[in-house]
Amino acid sequence: MFLLSPKERDCLRQRLHDKARETGHDVDSRHIESDAHLIFEALHILADGIPERLYAMLHPASPKGLKQTHDWDADPGRTMLAIRAIAQKGAQAFQ
Repeated sequence: MFLLSPKERDCLRQRLHDKARETGHDVDSRHIESDAHLIFEALHILADGIPERLYAMLHPASPKGLKQTHDWDADPGRTMLAIRAIAQKGAQAFQ
């Protein structure tokens, strides 16, 4: 199931791969088939389980950040709702 825009998805995947390279851990391959797994993994690896922190990584509030993400063809409200649902119910929230 895909919940994110392609650029949101690419951003999270890149950040996860960078973090994995930095720490020497592997990235869970389930995120390739499901944005719910991608969000779950990113939420816990990158954002310490805090939905707002993960959302801010994707769509930073700074003027430069907004300029970077305004053309991502994303629905930021839907992205935040998905992140919160997955934070509360896990990756199964959308199955």
